[in-house]
Amino acid sequence: MREGHFDPKIAPILDSEERIKELRPYELLKDKAGIKPGMTCVDLGSGTGTFTFPLLACAGAEGIVYAVDDSEEMLRRIQSKKPPSNLILIHSDVRRTGLDNGIADFCLLSSILHEVDRPAELLAEAFRLLRPGGRVLNLDWKAELDFPGPTQKRRLSPEKVEQLFRQTGFLHFKYFDWSRNYYVVVGSKKRIR
Repeated sequence: MREGHFDPKIAPILDSEERIKELRPYELLKDKAGIKPGMTCVDLGSGTGTFTFPLLACAGAEGIVYAVDDSEEMLRRIQSKKPPSNLILIHSDVRRTGLDNGIADFCLLSSILHEVDRPAELLAEAFRLLRPGGRVLNLDWKAELDFPGPTQKRRLSPEKVEQLFRQTGFLHFKYFDWSRNYYVVVGSKKRIR
């Protein structure tokens, strides 16, 4: 694995029963992100679809989910799970998705912010994709831990994430100590009056 980019060869670990149990994706998306039927959601750095499929379940048949990843192999893994037609796979750099402005109610950043060289660009893309009032949720590794996950020098503290959110224009931050290894920061895009 090259530093800062997940190696697809070890992708099965992303869908391990132990990891899913710790992440509790449905609970996170329903209770903390407030995903409801009919919403349009973007999973930036979707990987194997660990959160993509729970997003689909929460958004329902009338919602749309975009799964964006720069790895064709990861997107093939999602496709092999036979997703419904309201999932749109996007092979792209997460910082430049090519999607239209203001299409989303929600953007998910799951263990991806620490992987990009310029995290502010990723947040700017999420901000651009969101409608006024839309929310972004960053789930990431706790900065104080050495193992498991990325090296400590790559990890971002909740304070650093909030600082990046503020610089990008996000408001109304909520922090959750989500699990033994993960924390969550949620922000929103200002509504137009």
